[in-house]
Amino acid sequence: MTELRRLFAYLRFCRARAAATVALAAVVSLLAFAQIPTLIPLFDALFTEPGKTPSTGWTDKVPHFLDFAKTRLVELVSNQTPEGKLVTLAWMLGVLIAINLLKGVAAFYQEYTAGKVHTTVSRRLAADLYNHVIALSMSFYNRMGSPTVISRFTNDVEAVGRGLALLFSKVLLEPMLVLVYFTAALLISWKLLLFNLLLFPLMAIGVRALGHKARNAMYKGLVGRDKLLAILQETVEGIQIVKAFNMEPRERDRFKVENEKVRRQDLKIAKTDAFVSPFVEFIGILAIGLSLLMAGRMVIRGEMAPSLFTTFYIALASMFAPIRKLSNINNRMQVMISAARRVFEFMDEKADVFEKPAAGTLAPFADRIHFEGVSFTYNGKDMVLSGVNLSARKGQIVALVGPSGAGKTTIARLIPRFYDPNAGRVTIDGADLRDVTLSSLRAQIGLVTQEVILFNDTIAANISYGKPGASDGEIIAAAEKANAHDFIKRLPEVYDSMIGEKGLALSGGQRQRIPLARAILKDPPILILDEATSSLDSESEHLIQQALDEFMQKRTSIVIAHRLSTVKRASLIYVIDGGQIVAAGTNDQLLASCPLYSNLYRRQFQLAEV
Repeated sequence: MTELRRLFAYLRFCRARAAATVALAAVVSLLAFAQIPTLIPLFDALFTEPGKTPSTGWTDKVPHFLDFAKTRLVELVSNQTPEGKLVTLAWMLGVLIAINLLKGVAAFYQEYTAGKVHTTVSRRLAADLYNHVIALSMSFYNRMGSPTVISRFTNDVEAVGRGLALLFSKVLLEPMLVLVYFTAALLISWKLLLFNLLLFPLMAIGVRALGHKARNAMYKGLVGRDKLLAILQETVEGIQIVKAFNMEPRERDRFKVENEKVRRQDLKIAKTDAFVSPFVEFIGILAIGLSLLMAGRMVIRGEMAPSLFTTFYIALASMFAPIRKLSNINNRMQVMISAARRVFEFMDEKADVFEKPAAGTLAPFADRIHFEGVSFTYNGKDMVLSGVNLSARKGQIVALVGPSGAGKTTIARLIPRFYDPNAGRVTIDGADLRDVTLSSLRAQIGLVTQEVILFNDTIAANISYGKPGASDGEIIAAAEKANAHDFIKRLPEVYDSMIGEKGLALSGGQRQRIPLARAILKDPPILILDEATSSLDSESEHLIQQALDEFMQKRTSIVIAHRLSTVKRASLIYVIDGGQIVAAGTNDQLLASCPLYSNLYRRQFQLAEV
């Protein structure tokens, strides 16, 4: 299968360990094989009637390089006095114990080495998936959603790891054990073995059909778990709204429906899993039962010694044990293959925003940002922007205003190349953004959004996120400029205080000042403010606006405006409606000439200012 081939390619990171795993599995198998001939003289000593000499013809099959031991073996087997039988029994039991001890040691190291292999492969796979996913464009995240992305790591990569653990331990070792026990049974009586193998094809066909059925159910189960995770994440993150609107019953119903779907898929898997083992055991017992009739006939006629008869069936039973384990493992391997397919589906995703091979470094910003006939759609059908032309010169504060859904945020997202326009181009100082490296472009841009993005780390780490290695003095200076230092110094650990997941240990106004301090520390020539103060109380907004007023000086700022105070400070205001620029000018000019702006001013900005 393609998924297995791609997984096996990761063995290049641990070739020596993978080879050692195979070698140790071979050692375990050979030692398991060595146990079988040890049983023959042991059973002879126990079951041969006094005065009768057991057949030693089977010793002819002992390899030539063991001729030195063959003579001693024949002496032990031939000595049928009570004392001789005890000596034979003691010797054979000692050899059997020694073989089992060596086999146990080899099995331990085989399992441990297999563990090293599968952990190396699964962690490399997780790293590659993470590196690939983090490089994908924003359109990928909009399409997939964070729960689905997270599920690939929490469910699928872990399922692959568990499958690899079985693959490099049980799946590798058990077939070898089948082979050695098969060989032992073949050497004792090929006729009996052939008779027992007649029902094996039926068993293989049944197991394969069951495996296919299980694989389909498992894939659907993994998809269902993605949906469950999405519902859970939405409920937990929006629990305040859920409770405020008394929507607990609706969320319970949503979860119940998806949970029931997962339950039905899990039942299908459990049903298949439960059926496999009894099916295989029934076929095995049927084969053994029929063969016992044939073998008993051979013993009664003197065609086979009782010791060989007993040893044959021990070898045969030993062969069925790993077969049964393999049949149980089959469904788990199908889980791994299904999970791997989902992981590689993400690995095969292509970024729609990428650097050209000959992309150059964007020179330091000197003149202006310019949109030339820019059109854009998120889904390939509905145009969000259509023929947009706008400019923002160095040092200007450019405000984007318009009704909700007009395209303001989309314009802001095109500047750092989170997306590329479908038509037209965006330039900085005349350079098309698609012709420069992403790192040199984004190094010149600071972003502060309405949605506060913080990491579960210290205050200092969050402020210095855009400038690794910043000194304590630089971090404190940035916090002071963002009017954040006063509340930070009151925290128990000051700048080393943990802010909690999504900054929940801080108030809304405090949380908003951390990203502002982060942008100030980066000190970019271009600043994008996406309604950065829209959800704050007046006091918090005042503190942040003070910081912004100073920070925006001699800096090009693109502001998605929500408050009147922000609009009044703008050098130039673009009024956007339906993905098009319908007017541009200063606040006074637009109030006199643009009815849409005048209406927004009265209904939105003045109300927001109250």
